[in-house]
Formats: sequence, structure tokens, C-alpha cells
Amino acid sequence: MSTTTSPPGRTLAPGGDLRLPTPPGIVRRFWTRHPHLADGLVAAIYVVPMVLTLVLNLLDDDPAPLPDALLNAGLMLLLAVALFFRRRMPRLVLALTWIGLLTFADYGEVHLIAQLLALYAVAVYSDVRSAWTGFSASVLLAGLAAWLTDNPDEVPWIPVAVQVAIMLLAATLVGVNMGNSKRYVSSLLDLAAQLTRERDQQAQLSRISERARIAGEMHDVVAHSLSVMVALADGAHAIAPKDVERSRAAMLDVAATGRRSMSEMRRLLGVLEVDTDPAPRAPQPGIDELADLVESFRSTGLPVVLERSGREPSNVSVQLTIFRLIQESLTNVLRYANTPTRVVVRLQSSPGAAQVTISDNGRHAAVASVRGFGRGLIGMQERVAIYGGTFEAAPGLRDGWRVHATLNFEDEQ
Repeated sequence: MSTTTSPPGRTLAPGGDLRLPTPPGIVRRFWTRHPHLADGLVAAIYVVPMVLTLVLNLLDDDPAPLPDALLNAGLMLLLAVALFFRRRMPRLVLALTWIGLLTFADYGEVHLIAQLLALYAVAVYSDVRSAWTGFSASVLLAGLAAWLTDNPDEVPWIPVAVQVAIMLLAATLVGVNMGNSKRYVSSLLDLAAQLTRERDQQAQLSRISERARIAGEMHDVVAHSLSVMVALADGAHAIAPKDVERSRAAMLDVAATGRRSMSEMRRLLGVLEVDTDPAPRAPQPGIDELADLVESFRSTGLPVVLERSGREPSNVSVQLTIFRLIQESLTNVLRYANTPTRVVVRLQSSPGAAQVTISDNGRHAAVASVRGFGRGLIGMQERVAIYGGTFEAAPGLRDGWRVHATLNFEDEQ
């Protein structure tokens, strides 16, 4: 069974998706689990001082005119609702708080709280460029509001504007720092999630590729073995009335071929088993087994001649490819060639290259060739393509069928 691991500090959901890391501390975990409660608290930070200011103004000996109080109460309600949604629409909320700055006369100090909270939200939940653009606009509007409400008997408007600008700068810097941290963590999580998806996709592709390889191996084994067994059984049936001993020997060859095929099938299917003990492993067939392979076809009456020349490759994968090419080609000859009198298997090897040619002089039925050779030809083409070689399968110059393949490889020393 495959297991899925996650990076330190992160966990994987049952579906394999990354979860956010757990914030440290009880307080931070509480606010992370209850974001709406946090939004309500932020809105209350603005609403409570504003309500107290309104009440104190109404109880003052010289209260502000009632229309102004109602206007500020409506503006307070609007900004409180806007602050509750500052995560989703931070720039819109910031634009609404600029209205509060322009009412600097009696309630400007309280409206400044909403401005600071909105500017911080833009830096955290939007982007750095929007934060500094909002800061610049807020400083200009704050200076304009201080100038419009300047009272010669009180503090001059310039020091007030400077103080407000400093507070706005502090809120922007804190927000930019927190926002960059959140965006950096978010990008890391996105990258980790992408890598996780790519890992799962690569694992799936590897499984598909391995299954396709096993399917090709099983096709070669089954097609070869059944063709040989059918040919031997037909031969044994034909000669049984005349030569019982030869018939019995042919049937023993059928049994031996079946046992070899069953052993190889168990080895291939054992690779797919997950919860059981792995099947016994055996070396893959190679060039050393070519003589036995050719002999198994000769026993069916197929006149096969094996010709080998040059220094044969020592690469195990190349040897397996050559073996399967010859095995599939001879199987097709056995199945589709009409009474061939000569079948030649020629292997020409040189350092880093090999040429394999299988030719016969029997007649092949066109329809049978197309239908029967389909999967086998595709499998041989794919095997040869791995080594950047060429593959040809076509009727011979005079008669019969010819398969020719070239392989290019780096041989083991």
C-alpha cells in the first residue's frame, strides 16, 4: 500500500489536498476558526467610540445640530457595516472611509479609526501597490480635511495633518508586513499543493506506463505460447495414427511450453499484487535464450535458421527488446505464413547498435495480417522507439513477410 506524506507542519486531507498550517497559540487559533467574530470585533472597535462620542455630544451644554448628529450616525452605521466586509472588498471600504475624513470637525478623530482599519485591510487582503496608493490618497484627504476644519484658537492644522499622516503610515507599514507574510505563506502552500498534484499525476502516469508494459509482455507471452501449443497439438493430432511416439513427444512439448508460459505469467502478474507476497523473480529472457526460442518454433515444424554476427549487446533491456522482437515476429510467421520453406532470423550487432531481421518466404493472407499484427506491430514499434531506432514490417521483395528493426543504445562495458 502506498502512503502519502506531508511536509513538516502541514497535513494532508483525506483526498490529498493540503490544509493550512495550524497557527501557534490558543488566541490565534480561536480567531482563525471564527473569522466573522473577528470582523465583528473590528467593526466594534470603530462603533463603540463613535457611539460614545455621539452620546457625549448630545449631552454637552452646546450640542451639535441634530442634522449633523444624524448625518454622522448614518455615516457611522455605513462604515461599521463596511468594516465588517473589509476582507472581501478592502478597496471599496477604504474609499468609503474617506468620507469620514472629510467630517473632521466634530467626529473626525473617531472616523480616523475606520480609516486606519481600512488601510490596514487593503495592505493585508489586496496588494502592496493598492496599499501605498490608498495611503497617498488618505494623506492628501486628511491634510485637506485638517485645513478645512482649521481653528485658529486651537492646534494649527499642519501638526494635526502630520500626526494623522504618521498614524496612516504606521497602519500601512504594519499591514504591508502582515500582508506580505500571508501572501508568502499562501504562495508556499499553493506551490506545495501543485507539487502534490504533480507527484500524484506522475505516480498515476507511472502506474499506467507499467501496466502498459506488462500488457505488452503478457501479449508476447500469450501469443507466442498459444501459437506454439496450437501448432504442436495440431501436429500431434495429425501424426498420432502413424507415429504414436512422435505424437506423445509433441504433446510433452505442449505441456512444457504451457508450464513455461504459466511461470512467466505468474511472474508478470506478481508485479501487480499489492497485499500478497511478491512472486518469485526470474531474469528476463535475453540473447542467450534465442537458441531455445528458435528451437521451440522448429519443434512445431517451422524451418527457422538463426544467424548471429558481431559483438552482441550486454545491456539487459536491449537483449529483452531483441528477444521480444524475434519472438513476436516468429509467432506471426507461425500463425499467418502459408507453408514457408525458409525462415531466417538475422541478428547483426556492433558497439552501440543492433539490427534485427526476420524474413520468410511463405504467403500471408492480407486480411489476417492486418487484423492479427495490429497489437503486435504497435508493441514492437514502441519497443524500438525507446532506443531511437527504426522499425519496418512489410511484404518481402518476392514473397513472404519481412520485419527489420534497428536499435541505438549505449552498451554496458
